Amino acid sequence: MSERNFWVLIRNSLPIEMYRVENKVSKGMPDIHYVNEAKSGWIELKYLPKWPKKRISSGLMLNQSLWLENYSKNQGQAWVLIRIGRDFVALIDGSKAEKLYNRPCIKDFLNMLSWSRKGNLSKEDWEELAGIIAS
Repeated sequence: MSERNFWVLIRNSLPIEMYRVENKVSKGMPDIHYVNEAKSGWIELKYLPKWPKKRISSGLMLNQSLWLENYSKNQGQAWVLIRIGRDFVALIDGSKAEKLYNRPCIKDFLNMLSWSRKGNLSKEDWEELAGIIAS
């Protein structure tokens, strides 16, 4: 699995209209723009091959965390969606991007999650995730 494969999984499973964005001009802009029932926002994807031993180093860059925090402060919907290995998916509100960037311990990471699931996600899990993202 990779971030690219994670995108394919999301595109095929999450019942939201999504567009993959590669922006070379605006540094930090998230990977995905979504629209669902007059709600729109951004999702930054991150993939970690396995659980770290002490701290979560998500790969979120400083410019990405700043973009997500600023967008959230201005009432925009922004998220970080993380997959760890093949057994965990987590959603974090963009307003917590700086905390994620600062490599939280596992306990703090788990406390900042808006949604998470272990194992393979069912159709109902994907629908629940879509409801939270587009709320």
